[in-house]
Amino acid sequence: MLGIPDARSALSLLRRPAQPRPLPLRDPTPDPGLFGPDSVTWVVMREPRLLLAAGRALLLQAANPLVAQGAIEHSTYKSDPYGRLERTVRWVTIVCFGTSQEAERVSGRVNGLHRPVSGTLPEANATSRVPAGTRYSASDPSLLRWVHATFVDTMLVAHDALVGGLSTVERDTFVREWDDVARLMGLSRNQCWPDSAALRRYVDKEVLRGQALPGAGSREVAGTVLHPPVRSRLMRPGTDTLAFIATGLLPPDLRRGYGLPWTPAHVAAFTALTRSMRLAGPALPRRLRISPVYDLALARSEGRWPDSRAA
Repeated sequence: MLGIPDARSALSLLRRPAQPRPLPLRDPTPDPGLFGPDSVTWVVMREPRLLLAAGRALLLQAANPLVAQGAIEHSTYKSDPYGRLERTVRWVTIVCFGTSQEAERVSGRVNGLHRPVSGTLPEANATSRVPAGTRYSASDPSLLRWVHATFVDTMLVAHDALVGGLSTVERDTFVREWDDVARLMGLSRNQCWPDSAALRRYVDKEVLRGQALPGAGSREVAGTVLHPPVRSRLMRPGTDTLAFIATGLLPPDLRRGYGLPWTPAHVAAFTALTRSMRLAGPALPRRLRISPVYDLALARSEGRWPDSRAA
């Protein structure tokens, strides 16, 4: 049974450690990058609260049995789940707030790592819609499109639930802005979506037609995403809180496909949690509302790169 946290326990996960890791931006060139200060992406992605929904994107990705199989056979998701998550967050951070050259460089490295990833879905992890023997490749445009959609969709869903305030025009603009990221990852513009409604239809269709309904391999990956190993039992409430948020943000069909319990008590608690987090937003300390990477990117784009970060 999933534990039911409150908003205070969720926000406590965003407190910076005593010795925060250095920000990944290194290029002082006054370049706005792929998005820039006037973009909706910078407004959305500067929100630390979105980190609480990272598990939702991973569960959405793994709902496709072929993506899950690639993770099982070619990634360190089980042996090094925190390292894998950190590398994904680093990529998202650089793509969003780095210079254009930094975004292209880090995406090129990711593409290079993914290029040899391929294999065949075994019988044990097959589903009624994705049969055993189906080939998968990290370079398959259909899988790339699904993974890209999981990032964009999760950021919008998480912002709506935990922050709120985006208009339909802003949501649509956000979706179109991420076409440039799709290009870096090998997708063409016609594989993207004109607005947030089209993106939502695509995600719902993938689930409905069964291409993104969990198989045994998906559930294996989900076990690590929702219950990662911890160094101390004191960390378990934090991981349980993240699991609760990720589960609550999933489409209902995927919760059922993963076999995750979601009772009326969970619904009520999740509704109260997300509402309180939205209402608490204006009163939160700035460090819980604005990521420091946003401040650094803004300073760089305005030609104010801090001397303390000079090479």
